Amino acid sequence: MKKKFILFLLISILTLGAIGCSVQNKTSGDHSSNTNTTAESGENPLDGKVLTILTGGTSGVYFPLGNALAKIYNNIGAQASVETTGASAVNASKIAQKKAEMGFAMADTVSDAYNGVDNFKKIGALKNLRAVTALYSNYLQIVAPKNSGIKSIEDLKGKKVAVGAPGSGTEIMAKRVLHAAGLSYDDIEEDFLSFQEGVDGIKNGVIDAAILSSGIPNAGIMELATTEDIVIVNIPKAIVEELKEEFPAFVSITIPSGTYKGQTDDIETAGVKNLLITHADMSEEEVYEITKQLYEQIKVLRDTHSAAEDILIEDATTGLPLPLHPGAKKYFKEQGVLE
Repeated sequence: MKKKFILFLLISILTLGAIGCSVQNKTSGDHSSNTNTTAESGENPLDGKVLTILTGGTSGVYFPLGNALAKIYNNIGAQASVETTGASAVNASKIAQKKAEMGFAMADTVSDAYNGVDNFKKIGALKNLRAVTALYSNYLQIVAPKNSGIKSIEDLKGKKVAVGAPGSGTEIMAKRVLHAAGLSYDDIEEDFLSFQEGVDGIKNGVIDAAILSSGIPNAGIMELATTEDIVIVNIPKAIVEELKEEFPAFVSITIPSGTYKGQTDDIETAGVKNLLITHADMSEEEVYEITKQLYEQIKVLRDTHSAAEDILIEDATTGLPLPLHPGAKKYFKEQGVLE
């Protein structure tokens, strides 16, 4: 009996020890797994993250730069894709509804959206919009064939003019510039066409002039200049200064000579900054990484389009018409752009 009892005791001790080791190993294994996941997440919060990037028409600058950003984020494990849209106004609305994670938009349109004015009066202020960074400037470009007789903005009176897709940033900008010049849609035959549609309309002789708002050079205007002699209409500083009184996002800006084939002079026009925007529910870690990767790999954007040469980190937070996302703010503080 004594021997049996000792044997039973030994078996019990060994069994309990084995169970203890098993539990300890399992716990240790789980902890190790959680630590690795956290570490990986900390290193790359975009790993596996679905990112929809809203751009604009394929002939504008948003589209190629959006594809460049998608490439950057996909290379670090995100699931990024580009969606073409009617650009600024559409992008602001969709991002506010959290139908996309990020997108491009013009500063004046975003200001309207955030404050619920003008085209956004019906849907109300989109207060969950957040800025990631200021980018490059959009140039308002009024293009017409040389044989149209259009030399100034006043010459658009009575002409068939493509003013941009309805409700787009271009269309809003076009309407405001026309108003500052003493014109309205009552004075022209407006046609709500995208960049490419406007250029095609000039080619086909059904449009006298097209108003485009984009970085330079614009692919559609470049294409048009290869087949026709064109003129880019000058918008004097006085008109831009009048615009600025009501819409501070506008600046007087110059399209350098030689930007387009046959353009021998500098052209004065109106400019507005472009922004990369997101919504308030994107996490700080995600937006920090989005911002960091954009600036650390800025060469990818500059190799894609020359407009990205004007994306400068020192200007990233200048003149933003809506709050900066905390993730972007954290990155810019680290880089000394913000205090």
